This record gives sequence, structure tokens and C-alpha cells, in this order.
Amino acid sequence: MRFSKSWIVASKDLSVFRNNKYIFYSLISMPLIMGLLIPVTIIYSLQVQSAVVPQAQLAEVATSFVSMFSSLFVITAVTLPTIIASYSFIGEKLEKSLEPLLATPTTDGELLFGKSLGAFIPCIGATYIGALIFFIVIDVWSIINLGSLLLPTVYWALVTGIVIPLACVLSVEVNIIISSRVNDIRAAQQIGGIIILPLLFVTLLPSIIQIMPMDTLALILSGGLAIADIGLFYLSKATFEREEILTKWK
Repeated sequence: MRFSKSWIVASKDLSVFRNNKYIFYSLISMPLIMGLLIPVTIIYSLQVQSAVVPQAQLAEVATSFVSMFSSLFVITAVTLPTIIASYSFIGEKLEKSLEPLLATPTTDGELLFGKSLGAFIPCIGATYIGALIFFIVIDVWSIINLGSLLLPTVYWALVTGIVIPLACVLSVEVNIIISSRVNDIRAAQQIGGIIILPLLFVTLLPSIIQIMPMDTLALILSGGLAIADIGLFYLSKATFEREEILTKWK
């Protein structure tokens, strides 16, 4: 597989996404909302807790809250692809560039990888911007009120460094497959959202079910997501039919 061919496809999509106001505003608004809403919720809860919890225990409570809410950034990572990746092939149809795209001298793997990369980069970038805002707000508050930093933690590093990108890749792949088989952008987004719901629940498990250490659960989840990502990519290659898409959408 030639990366240069995939990058041509990805860079074209990135240019289209940048000029699409709906996608552009989604990439800006969602990370800002998550990056500010989550820490404000945590800080408010801790301010309430500080009235009944001894100062010595407040740091422990704060660490628990931060770890639990850190997983919520998975929501951004799996939701944005339902907006962006679902536009992938349907957008080509709307722009009347689908036939030239499918006629390009690229393999199915190069084309699908390029489409995935073009959707993954803005989605993961926006997610990390929200996570960075969260990181800064929480640590500024913790230094002022607790005299120490709450972040980063091992769990935070595992979630942001491994779980979030792997979950984002899976969501991107699912929505690209849907985009190649559905003619309407709204239908693609709705189907993608329904399919992604179980993934969202699974990725939030470490912060919901304390059956084992959160770090261990995050590692197990990362392994499962990695296997699913690889399997889904090969499945998408095996089921991708250029001629069928052209015939169906003409």
C-alpha cells in the first residue's frame, strides 16, 4: 500500500471539510463544550464536597472524579466521525466527484485508508484540543485549591493516548463503511450514531464498573479496540465494491 496515494485522498478530504461550515463548526464547538463543561461540573461537585469532606480527603475525591470524567472525552472521539466520516463518500456524490475518485489509480486499501485518515485527523485533533482545555482548567484549579496537580495520571494517559485514538479509528471506519452504502447524509449519520452507541458504552466501562483497577481495564479495552480496528479495516476492504457504488449512485 502506497501512503502517498492515500495522503492525496486524505488531503483532498481535509480541504473539503475545512470549507464545509457545518463540519468546521462541529469541530470547534464540541471540543470547547466538552473541554469546559466537564471541568466546570467536576469543580462544582468538588466545591460542594469540600463542605462535608475533610481537606485531607478532598484530593483523593478529586482524583477519583477526574479519572471518572476523563473517559467522557471518548464521546467526542466517537461522535465527531458520525458527522465527518459519514460525509466521506456521500460528500463525493454531492460534489459530483465520486466517479473521478473511484476511477483513480489507487487500490481499495489505499482509497479506504486515505478516507479514514482524512476523517481521523480532524476528529482526533478536535478531541485532543478539548482534552487539553480540560487538563489546563483542572490543574489550575487543583494548584490553587489543593496545592498539587491532579493530572496527568496513569489512567488519564492510557485513555487519552490509547483508548481515545483507537475508539476514534473504529468510529471512523464504521461511518466510512456506512457512507459507502447509504445515499443520504442524514441517514448515514443516524445509522452511524446507533451503531456507535454500544462502542461508547464499552469505552466508558472503566469509569463505570469498578470490577478491577481502572488502568487494567483501560489496557484490556485498548487491546480489544486495536483488534476490532484491524479486523474492520480488512472487512471494509473485502466488502468494498467500486462498480456497485457507481452503479447504485448514478
